[in-house]
Amino acid sequence: MKRVTLAVMLLACSDALACDLSLVAPASSALTNPVRATAELANDTLTARFSVATPSLNAKKILGRDEYPYQFDVVELFVTFSPSGFPYFEFEVSPYNQTFQVRIVSAREHFEGVDLGLISSADILAGGWTAVLKIPLKPLGWDGDAGKVRGNFYAILGQGRQRSFWSAFLPSAPKANFHQPQYFRPLLACGSW
Repeated sequence: MKRVTLAVMLLACSDALACDLSLVAPASSALTNPVRATAELANDTLTARFSVATPSLNAKKILGRDEYPYQFDVVELFVTFSPSGFPYFEFEVSPYNQTFQVRIVSAREHFEGVDLGLISSADILAGGWTAVLKIPLKPLGWDGDAGKVRGNFYAILGQGRQRSFWSAFLPSAPKANFHQPQYFRPLLACGSW
């Protein structure tokens, strides 16, 4: 019931196609389809919405020195406009609305902790949490062609042996690696893949 409530809340906010993220690693998880995401484009801003259904949170209200959102529960959105996948942009949001942004220029060159214009919000609810990411695309080099907006939706949930990695478009793997632009797909047509 809680998962349905979260999904209804997410979908009520958007007419965009929704997709359930699939488990990438490990081979199994106690969670069943815990993450749903959508993306829509309006006024040169990409808005991604995530709904996460989980019985517990692996999160801290205040991150310590050398701690980052991806070390805890987090949702992530990677975005590119290039057919090659490079450059691409990584946006992360935690249940406490802590953010992390990265510009990935190539497989070897990236810039962490940069301000790419992300505006985000997150809400912790009974049985999970939601996050909204708003990203102005023009400052990132987007030319206005909606068909070029590609990327992937991700989530990392749990801790220790129960830690699991989820994606809209990545296949299952022995170890999760989200930095694989060859799997990027059109974000605005998530439900059609």
